[in-house]
Amino acid sequence: MPLNLIPKSQVTGIILAGGKSSRFGSDKALFEYHGKRLVEYSIDNIKLLCGKILLSTNSPEKFDFTGLKAVTDLYPGSGPVGGIHACLQQSNTEHNLIIGCDLPWLDIRLFEFILGCSSGYQVVMPSHNGFKETLASYFHKSCADTLEQALREKRYKILDAIASLNVYFPDIESEDFYSEKLFSNINYRRDIQ
Repeated sequence: MPLNLIPKSQVTGIILAGGKSSRFGSDKALFEYHGKRLVEYSIDNIKLLCGKILLSTNSPEKFDFTGLKAVTDLYPGSGPVGGIHACLQQSNTEHNLIIGCDLPWLDIRLFEFILGCSSGYQVVMPSHNGFKETLASYFHKSCADTLEQALREKRYKILDAIASLNVYFPDIESEDFYSEKLFSNINYRRDIQ
């Protein structure tokens, strides 16, 4: 797979940090793990590939330390679909990388791979072991209208919201950057022990 052929200036990173973190017990995006907040791992994973990074959150003041533009949902309470939609509306680029705030073990090579697969697709969502990774993916800006329609219809599951789009689910298990831990997310404090 070729490395990122899309210039950095043409790619926006979208970090989803608007979740309630109810299982975690506090805002997990701000939780410090090995000297860095979880949201900082997400920033580091995409900053080399993105000219601009947007942060989806309904508590912008909590993330002032990042220096990123915070974007609040246009459809409150709609989960990741609402966050992606709001950020696509604010994005100035056609190409957008999506990353959750609780995935510290992701590898930049995954995002290089995703961008390398993006030509001709509206969404690229890696898959492995039968799972589709919705929170480490690529969305073309043209998806915004379809996501808005899904939000109006209260379809808040990402896979339902993108069902009518041109989506590619590349299997990444044979890629050299793949590991079982790659997509391990943090929902409970015990997940980081």
